[in-house]
Amino acid sequence: MLFLYPFQIIIMLTVLLFLVVYALVLASKNKSNTRFLIWGAFILLVPFIGALACIISYYANKNKVVSA
Repeated sequence: MLFLYPFQIIIMLTVLLFLVVYALVLASKNKSNTRFLIWGAFILLVPFIGALACIISYYANKNKVVSA
């Protein structure tokens, strides 16, 4: 059986909270309010996967060269 001690649960929740807050901050840097609302809903409905997807998407799009 899987037994988790209280400090392990607190550490996991702290990491999850940090990921969600960090992902929401990165999503808010987007210039489109609609995309922020979509990312925000995805992050809040599916916290761990949504936060990771938002962070990966942010850094993947950040590395693309923008030509004017």
